[in-house]
Amino acid sequence: MAKTQTIDFKSFIRNEKQFDLTTAKVVSLGASMAAVMIPRTALAAGANATFNHLWPTVLNIVDWICVGVFVFAGVSWMFGHRTKALELIIGGAAGYILARHAIDIKDWLKTI
Repeated sequence: MAKTQTIDFKSFIRNEKQFDLTTAKVVSLGASMAAVMIPRTALAAGANATFNHLWPTVLNIVDWICVGVFVFAGVSWMFGHRTKALELIIGGAAGYILARHAIDIKDWLKTI
């Protein structure tokens, strides 16, 4: 387990204590990796063939998650947790509608 280190607030505000550079190195390395990867990620997002191939699989997973949420809501209702069951049903239905119409919403937002 890591040792917890406390610092004096006044010395921290006065910038009297110098911190080691390992944290700065890690942050700069992470930022540079993100800067290198962002253009590749943006270009990969334009690959419609891959997206169109994966989208039916994603929707199939969403269907089964929705079924699980509705079954859990029914069991919750059966054991007397009516308010929790109603929250699950409303949230599951809203999420399912959003997931099913995500492509339509994306296309509609492009036209605005």
